[in-house]
Amino acid sequence: MKCYFQGFTRSDENNSQFNGYVSFVIPELGIKFKGQYNGPQDECEYASLLALLEFIELNNHLFKDRRVEIFGNNFRVVSQVNSEIPPNRELEPFCSLAQGYREKIPYTLNWIASDENMAQDNMII
Repeated sequence: MKCYFQGFTRSDENNSQFNGYVSFVIPELGIKFKGQYNGPQDECEYASLLALLEFIELNNHLFKDRRVEIFGNNFRVVSQVNSEIPPNRELEPFCSLAQGYREKIPYTLNWIASDENMAQDNMII
């Protein structure tokens, strides 16, 4: 089952409490999620991925006997979770959590271009 995640941050011009959004989409199930987030871009991307992984874990009956393919357009985050490049110290906890989910959920994580990321459509602010 294909799943997409996206984190989006904007400059904090109006000093709002939140400067970004996390989003994930599971088209086959008709599921779209979007929530507010406050933090830097890569952290926001990790929060999106972790929200998706938590959703999958909590709703594992929807994914039983299904191959879970996750797609994101942040090359750095995808590469860090796939152990292709090391995360910086600030992102290590997020990366470790995402990697830890592999023990519970057999998933693949792949990079895609922004215009192919279905979660991107959900990011209009």
